[in-house]
Amino acid sequence: MIVLALVAQGRDYGLAMEEFVERARMRLWAKIGTSTIYKALKDLEADGCLTSQREDAKRGPGKKVFALTAKGREELASRIADALSSEESVYSDRIAGLVFSLSLGPTEASTLIRRAIDGMELALDGVRQEQVKQAGNPMASIILDFYTAVYEAERKAMRAVLQANPEA
Repeated sequence: MIVLALVAQGRDYGLAMEEFVERARMRLWAKIGTSTIYKALKDLEADGCLTSQREDAKRGPGKKVFALTAKGREELASRIADALSSEESVYSDRIAGLVFSLSLGPTEASTLIRRAIDGMELALDGVRQEQVKQAGNPMASIILDFYTAVYEAERKAMRAVLQANPEA
């Protein structure tokens, strides 16, 4: 879905997609790697969802520019509909670790939980800095606000575990 949507939004070659993913900090909320982008482009073209043509460059090798086909637009609509109707829960390795942390003993659990809280403080600082950079980009603000709320909720849960278990 992501690669189809990026092409639909005018990011029509791999490097443009990668640069956008970095700028928008999409890896905060989507599992997408550089090789994922190029593999998806190749697979989507093979499936008839994208067409491509080689564009000459003033220097260096040309770039392969992609466009959605009618099938690609249908596929994008279908994938967006599936994503929006997903019943999948938000999964967090941190919360799973928190649930079982006390099985390590109070001292080790406390150390690990406090370290996780410190890491989340850094992550929150990064998200807040990105919010300033992305001011004026409504979609980025929505996603970054969501992750701020998630990090704050996880941090609150971790502090509650520390408080509820004085030995921790």
